Amino acid sequence: MPLRCKGNGSALKTPKLFISFLYTFVMQFAISNSTAIEAIAINDNTATLTFVGNRSYDYTLNDVANFVTNLSKVIESGESVGRFVNNSIKSEVLMPITA
Repeated sequence: MPLRCKGNGSALKTPKLFISFLYTFVMQFAISNSTAIEAIAINDNTATLTFVGNRSYDYTLNDVANFVTNLSKVIESGESVGRFVNNSIKSEVLMPITA
């Protein structure tokens, strides 16, 4: 419903409502058949890799969707997740985050 402004009463204004949403992309992969990788968690563009022995390291991902697609294919086909991760680090798909 339009609101009448104070003053001369001739101008009508409609209130504007601004809504913003914050979306966070989060995925977790439990790796069961790897001798090197226990889990991979992705939060926005950060991948946290948990290696055997409960050592975790954070990496930046430039193309999250591509990485998730390729990781899913590796897991589904039973290929080596450790090799995939190693190749992703070498090709700078995964960039180490230093403290």
